[in-house]
Amino acid sequence: MPPLFVEVSSAVKVKSNNAFPEDKAGISAYVNIGREIDLKKVATIFSQIEEVSENHVIGLVPIPNYGGNVYPHLYADKNGWIVAYFTKDEPASLIMDWPENNKGDVYDPKIKEIKTTTLEQAIKKSCDAIGIDYKEIKPKIKYYDFEFPEADSMLLFVKTRATDGSNYVHISIPDNYKLYEASYYHYAYDFDDSKLKIDGKTVSDLNGQRKFGLYDIEEDFNVGQPHTLEIYYDHAGWKDGGSAGFATVLIYKST
Repeated sequence: MPPLFVEVSSAVKVKSNNAFPEDKAGISAYVNIGREIDLKKVATIFSQIEEVSENHVIGLVPIPNYGGNVYPHLYADKNGWIVAYFTKDEPASLIMDWPENNKGDVYDPKIKEIKTTTLEQAIKKSCDAIGIDYKEIKPKIKYYDFEFPEADSMLLFVKTRATDGSNYVHISIPDNYKLYEASYYHYAYDFDDSKLKIDGKTVSDLNGQRKFGLYDIEEDFNVGQPHTLEIYYDHAGWKDGGSAGFATVLIYKST
């Protein structure tokens, strides 16, 4: 659902009544902390400040992740709003926060539950900077995709592999659902080899590091049909091994 400062017309046009850049934002996480925000303190967490005024500030927040940092934007204003977001030209899969969800153990990546996202981590950094208890704020955080305002649901799932071979995920999206975006975040620890495939087709081929992007909805991720996602891993003979994995994010309308 959209934040209260956003108006969505019957023609599904998004309009904000403040300085938030709804024309640039994509997937977002937001909260209102119920008090005025010290914008100077928020700005201390930015690696780059993009916009500033007496009433708001926007900047990039570095969040550690597998393969390097990711940089969600963060908007904060004096009315108490904090919005962390990726832009429309960035895939929603960048919300996957591997270190926090995986306790940083790339040698044994067992993820039973998705506990946070990079957007929530950006909000946490801002709360820490202004002296707000994040544990009280976290249950109030909501998500909204400014690029696809008709979407009402999001699904994030992951699969990892820590030994040579492949693991699989099977998924079928009901044909009465509307899928707006399907994106991936694929990592391979160190210089290990890994492939991400859908229905046997290679989407991403890595020799270490990471890659993120979009699945082809029409050809590779069409609704009403079952699909098989495969994560292949080869630790290339390294003594200590490592792991590989992928996160997939689906943005859709369920009714």
